[in-house]
Amino acid sequence: MAKKVTPFSSLTEIALTELAAGHCVSIAGLSNSGKSNLMRSLADQSAKKFYRSKAGQSGFLIYIDCNRAVAISGQAFYEVVLRSTLERLAEEIPTALLTNLRVYHQTITEADSSFTASLSFNLALSELCKELDQNLCLLFDEFDEIYTALENRALLNLRALRDRFRDRLVYATATRRSLPELRGDAFEDEFAELFSRFTYNMPLLSSAESHALLEVLNLRDLKKEFKEKAFELAGGHPGMLVAVSQALVHLPKDWEGDSADYVRLEAQPRAECMKLWHQLNGEERAGLSSLVLEPKAGLPQHQMRHLDSLGMLVANRPFSPIFADFIARKSRGHDVEERGVFLDTDSGDVWVDGVRIPVLTDLEYRLLDLLYKRRDKLTDKFQIVTAVWGEDYLGSVDDARVEKLISRLRGKIEPNPTDPIYLITRRGRGYKLLTAPRSA
Repeated sequence: MAKKVTPFSSLTEIALTELAAGHCVSIAGLSNSGKSNLMRSLADQSAKKFYRSKAGQSGFLIYIDCNRAVAISGQAFYEVVLRSTLERLAEEIPTALLTNLRVYHQTITEADSSFTASLSFNLALSELCKELDQNLCLLFDEFDEIYTALENRALLNLRALRDRFRDRLVYATATRRSLPELRGDAFEDEFAELFSRFTYNMPLLSSAESHALLEVLNLRDLKKEFKEKAFELAGGHPGMLVAVSQALVHLPKDWEGDSADYVRLEAQPRAECMKLWHQLNGEERAGLSSLVLEPKAGLPQHQMRHLDSLGMLVANRPFSPIFADFIARKSRGHDVEERGVFLDTDSGDVWVDGVRIPVLTDLEYRLLDLLYKRRDKLTDKFQIVTAVWGEDYLGSVDDARVEKLISRLRGKIEPNPTDPIYLITRRGRGYKLLTAPRSA
């Protein structure tokens, strides 16, 4: 029987193999690249079987979501690690050991000093490693903030425990950047040294893995012919795949243009692009911009390798045409040759035919935001009053007031407000904001 395809199964097996060999493993990848799904998969039932086959004995693989920590501190980190361990092992360890762990956890929770919390944490993990008949693998997901905020003493504490129990205690971390990058290359971090030989970057999804992820998402309204289009536009990035797929689900039935033209202006794909862009540094942004605007010029090999390791490139080009278009717009300050109205909800800026227009009033912005979300669809007075003024004004805002607001908006977005080409009226039915100018 054919093996079931699951996202990142190859990297999951690599990580489990290294953990079973007693090595600490670090996974790095920008947001929505699938790190959390991978980390959770390291602790599921199939992972336990695979680990046992590689290690020759069973192991406790404990998933720890660092976002559950009540604060960004060493004490909060110790607490969430022990809390997650208790939740995982409550049914599988002797009662006496469970009772002792709960006492240590309570002491950490109520500790009035970092020393007391650290001591209880050390005692808890030491007792676990001594009493358990299985290896202990702690999987630190969403480790970025905690790691950068932890004092050197806390990190040395983790290193000392690892050195003391060797293969009996191993760690795996998931962060947006590699551990040395997060704290700075100049920082001498003995904890990060544990992962120096076994740090892996999140890969992009293959076509088969993308289709498997779409099956999990169960987007029933996503037409079959759009599934391959979703993979093409998303380029194998999980977060982009979700955003693009959900945009394609809402593609208007009467849409006649390229579906990519619709997707690239939808809120979710643009938000995903913005999220990725904000995680890149100046050099990385400049490199991607150069590849988009001057593809023949190329980049130095070390820079190409670095962008590739971040999952930003496929065949030396930006991984997604949607992201490439976003980069071009960012780099050019919106292409002056591009026709249409564009609302950047992240900045509040509005561009018409590549030119930024004057700032809109609050009511004008709310009206444009509504019409922009409903591009190429009729919007009636009821919808406008409800979105712009609120339901309480349904009986008090008359047609003349709505038309006056429409007129004011036209005065700012139309090249010739007396002969509108974007914001048109359908007498007796409502208003419509067109994606392409009416003359086209």
